Amino acid sequence: MEHVIKTALESDIPALKALWLEVFGDGEDFTGEFFRRLWTPGCCRAAFYGGRLDAMGFCLTGPRAMGRSCGYIYAMATRPEARGRGLAAALGRALIDGAFEGGVDIISTLPAEESLCAWYESRLGMEPCFRKGGEGVVFPQSWLDFSAFCGGHSPDTPQTLLATARPGAGLGDVRGLGWECTFD
Repeated sequence: MEHVIKTALESDIPALKALWLEVFGDGEDFTGEFFRRLWTPGCCRAAFYGGRLDAMGFCLTGPRAMGRSCGYIYAMATRPEARGRGLAAALGRALIDGAFEGGVDIISTLPAEESLCAWYESRLGMEPCFRKGGEGVVFPQSWLDFSAFCGGHSPDTPQTLLATARPGAGLGDVRGLGWECTFD
């Protein structure tokens, strides 16, 4: 039996929250706030094996950079016993492809630690682009509210966000802009 990658449904939220807790350790307050403020239908891809959720990732949309629509890959998580099977890369590609098909121009992410930057670069074709924090990218109110809930930026995460642009478009006009809402 192979893993099935699909768009997560609202009915999958309890399993998504459980995996989030298992991998990240964030409690119900945090995940509840995330799903209240940022969950939208179609934002999550998930890998299931025999009905069990083994991996997930979100592509949150809404920000704008220099008039271009942006998405943000967030909360990529794989159950420890399912790691090493390429699930995160498959989910990341599905998130990026789905966002581009939906009209998003740029996909960005802030890896949780510096060592993950090379993974995003090699597996998802992302490259250094935005500065963590500061002015530049414009965010919807739901992002600002969730960011305020998360608190200030962590000094332990990288200072540069990675990004990729839709095929045929570049990142030149957005390089160096500040990306304030990273939820780190």
